[in-house]
Amino acid sequence: MHIVVGVSGGIAAYKACELVSRLVQDGHQVRVVMTSKAAQFVAPLTFRALTGHAVGMDSDDEPEGPLSHVRLAHWADAMIVAPATAELLARLAEGLADDLLSLVYLGCRGPVVMAPAMEAEMWAHPATQRHVARLTADGVVVVGPKSGRLASGHWGQGRMAEPDELIEALRDATSVKDLAGVKMVVTAGATWEFFDPVRLLTNPSTGLMGVLIAHFAARRGAEVSLVYGPSVSAKLRPDLRGYPVVSATDMLEAVERAVRSMPADVLVSAAAVSDFRPARPRSEKAHKDNVGLTWEMQRNPDIIRTMAQRYGDRMLMVGFAAETEDPVRSATIKRQEKGLHAIVANLVGQGRGFGDGAHEAWLIADNGEWSIPGASKEATATFLLDWIRDRLRSR
Repeated sequence: MHIVVGVSGGIAAYKACELVSRLVQDGHQVRVVMTSKAAQFVAPLTFRALTGHAVGMDSDDEPEGPLSHVRLAHWADAMIVAPATAELLARLAEGLADDLLSLVYLGCRGPVVMAPAMEAEMWAHPATQRHVARLTADGVVVVGPKSGRLASGHWGQGRMAEPDELIEALRDATSVKDLAGVKMVVTAGATWEFFDPVRLLTNPSTGLMGVLIAHFAARRGAEVSLVYGPSVSAKLRPDLRGYPVVSATDMLEAVERAVRSMPADVLVSAAAVSDFRPARPRSEKAHKDNVGLTWEMQRNPDIIRTMAQRYGDRMLMVGFAAETEDPVRSATIKRQEKGLHAIVANLVGQGRGFGDGAHEAWLIADNGEWSIPGASKEATATFLLDWIRDRLRSR
């Protein structure tokens, strides 16, 4: 992607260095334009070193040759302005174009993400809020500011959003909304089944697969509810409807509630649900000298099978199968037995399958079978969502 990064004059300009570096490392082509005040905080040479390209400031600068403001605006797929000071927000909201940054902004036809940064009182001022409202109405995505310690040493809302947040906002702004209107429930993470208040049965799942599916689906326009177990520690998107649970029975109840409240078009069951739970959990800690080594267990509900029986005639049902051997055959049998439209099989064990480690997966559906390319959970999430999109369209 071609990205223009605009940097205005504020102490937060140092964060723009990390932002530009991250964008370049992610494979984007980046050009930087600065205000003259920004150059008092970060030297243009810094950005030239990071991008390998000249940096422009004044309206008559020509980092890309004659009519650089036109060339850059036409070249850019998107623009990020970070930091955006109160003064710059005012000029851009009013359409004033007296330097290279504002000229490129007026000519840019791709998505624009802005990260305001200023003192809390300046941010709260009605004039600033009017300018932000006008920019938002013009289609600008405004990210932040956040609360925290400011340049003055005071605390308040005015800190520039972090580079990770801006990159996420850029991905959202530039993603095709091919799942718009789709209502989806996703499950993620392990469940906990307690023997007593301090001992439990669980598994190594981090919930990363389910979280990625939920995040990517929301980025593509879907309305997503995420039902997640206590092993999930990833930061969730603010537009996800979250249902935190602990046990398998908790998860079944939450999934039922989420499916009915939307009502959902798709259920993706990516959680690693414990198959069993103690038949008689203790309310007090069982001291090791007073208990035997045998615990009576009982089966947990099969969440995806139960939901397929109840809603499979009106919803797309997708399960996951973690296998240590012959994953395609095992998952094919499970898909048929549980009445699912599709199931994702992945190999686990020996360092594979859990967290962000090695990943190998297959999609077995009622309309075909595929080895998922990419060898990553991100690739699997994307492949599965593409299949869901196409399958819903065919229905």
